[in-house]
Amino acid sequence: MSILIHYSEIATKGRNRPFFENMLVKNIKKALDTKKVKKLYGKILVEAGPNDAKGVSEEKENILRHIPGIVHFSFCHVMEPKLEKIKKVVLDIAKKSKAKTFRIASARSDKRFAYNSMQLNNILGEYVVAHAKMKVKLKDPELTIFVEIDPKYAFIYDSKIKGIGGLPVGSAGKIVCLLSGGIDSPVSAYSLMKRGCEVVFVHFYNYDEKAKPAKKKKIEQLIETLNKFQLKSRLYMIPFLDLQVELVKHVPPRYRMIVYRRVMFKIAGQILESEGAKGFVTGDNIAQVASQTLENLNVIYEATRYPVFAPLIGLNKQEIIEIAEHIGTYKTSIIPYEDCCTFLVAKHPETRATIEKIREIESGLGINEMIIDAVRRSEVIDF
Repeated sequence: MSILIHYSEIATKGRNRPFFENMLVKNIKKALDTKKVKKLYGKILVEAGPNDAKGVSEEKENILRHIPGIVHFSFCHVMEPKLEKIKKVVLDIAKKSKAKTFRIASARSDKRFAYNSMQLNNILGEYVVAHAKMKVKLKDPELTIFVEIDPKYAFIYDSKIKGIGGLPVGSAGKIVCLLSGGIDSPVSAYSLMKRGCEVVFVHFYNYDEKAKPAKKKKIEQLIETLNKFQLKSRLYMIPFLDLQVELVKHVPPRYRMIVYRRVMFKIAGQILESEGAKGFVTGDNIAQVASQTLENLNVIYEATRYPVFAPLIGLNKQEIIEIAEHIGTYKTSIIPYEDCCTFLVAKHPETRATIEKIREIESGLGINEMIIDAVRRSEVIDF
């Protein structure tokens, strides 16, 4: 069967609408590895392949559920908009369903079609009642048969599969995610993917190279899970052990997390520029930890001239966990993993840092060469 794909927000884009439609078509082609994708007015059609079977359809459904920009889709029959052909297909669907009650839900974008939506509902409903042991029930029927009439095609289907909506990845540009091993930052990355951003991941690690292959599996697994939303991803693994030692030596414990995060932004900023990205996304959440007070976030974000987006800023932890479970990152995120932040947490961290104090501390560090070296020694992994 063919697949009829509907979008919602894209339709509000005015003169820019073709750009978003074309981006969504491009992403669907790549996700399904097919060229048989047509852009129609207000919808997209994926034509059936010669080898499509039940297993193939299930695979396509799982893929399309995760493509940003799709609000819902349906496996459908496609034919000429001829009444007699439509009646036969509608009756066939009704009989195969084994339902006792049904309704017809028609929509007509081609006003030249001989019948309006209400008339078509009545004609098709009467035809099914006359040829099948079924009753019309307009509210909560066991079966709803949808009929859409376009100038060239009629589409008939009996279910709508919900997508994640939003905008197609790539339509809003590129952004860099500071990915920890925790719950929050993967959810933030997903939130920006839904808004059309292509996300590049940067992860800082403080273990030696011998331990790296085993420990980085968790980070790779997180990105593999997120990659189903944007189809291609890039990860920068940044060695941070040497820098961390210097911070521990020269930064008072209460300020270490703040200085660390500023250094992290400075390193990631170089990657942002090389990637042509436009900003950062983090898992920051107001007052969740000491470094995420308003005062400290202001000081931390001052380290970069690029915008920092924190889509989880006002959510509570349970809301974040629910999204993580929904997108499939939660079970991986809770696997034990000591990241750089864990190592630097102080017993009594500063909650109201000032930029003047932090600049005073940083002036004596002399770590610019170490920052450059960390970027140079980073490992780049493409998914």
